Amino acid sequence: MKYDLSHVDFSKGIGQIKDSFLILLSTPTFIIENKLWKGFLDHKWVLIFSIAIAGLFSYIFCKDVYIYFTEPSGLVTPVDIPTDDLDDGIALLEEGQKMIPEEGLAGMDTAKEALKDTKEKLTKKHKPLFSGSLKFLLLVLLEVVIFHFSVKTNNILKNENKVLIFKDFFKAQKRMILVMGRKWLYGLLMYILISIVCGLTGTDFLKDAVMFLIYGFYLGFAFLDNYLEQHGFKIKHSAKCIQSYFGASALFGVIASLLLSVPLFGPLAVPILFGIAATRYGHESKMETFEITKRKINS
Repeated sequence: MKYDLSHVDFSKGIGQIKDSFLILLSTPTFIIENKLWKGFLDHKWVLIFSIAIAGLFSYIFCKDVYIYFTEPSGLVTPVDIPTDDLDDGIALLEEGQKMIPEEGLAGMDTAKEALKDTKEKLTKKHKPLFSGSLKFLLLVLLEVVIFHFSVKTNNILKNENKVLIFKDFFKAQKRMILVMGRKWLYGLLMYILISIVCGLTGTDFLKDAVMFLIYGFYLGFAFLDNYLEQHGFKIKHSAKCIQSYFGASALFGVIASLLLSVPLFGPLAVPILFGIAATRYGHESKMETFEITKRKINS
């Protein structure tokens, strides 16, 4: 099936980086002017839960930093990564070598060795520093907080008075689990693909940077999706929309990923700050009109 990216304007996407950054910078002032913490502090159980999660995440992160710089790689907890497809690819190349002339074997040998090298790297014990999966889990656990501030911000911007009930929080939590679950899987597949490409091209030094950007985009996706959820977007349609706003999504996600590494402050403040900033950006850029505009163009 053809993967359609006709709705993505790459020049506009680059321009979104500046716009989203400016909105992010002005968000602390917006929070203070509108006293967004009011009401939230009344939900003591949410506040206590958020602080506990932030503290736990900070402990895990600090432990990871310590392990990263002090423990030999052989003592680090392994991450299980499926490599069955790589085994199939290696077997296929070995079978193919039996059926082609000798002059064509060199290229096959190169491809086979690249796959074997990739498998070896994927099955080694990996150090968990800057784990994208851990940050995905944090957003899942703090979705109630993110959604609360996203809705409250949207109420201010659109002069509405939507009152959240338990059912709304439950739906938002369920959606975040689905979104982050999919992004975790996509991230795993992208890691395998990028590892293969970098192995074949001799650019292994770029792998971590590329994956950091990819995971950043996925984190930003989660924040923007909270805004689109309030406007009735299904996850599939939300994905299409956010793809066309990839610059903003990447900007929010990359900076959020960096700030999440700050003990206690990062895990507690970043989900709130970026949930509000993403909602403001969605409102300013009228992201909720994406489907309407698309239908008009296609008609």
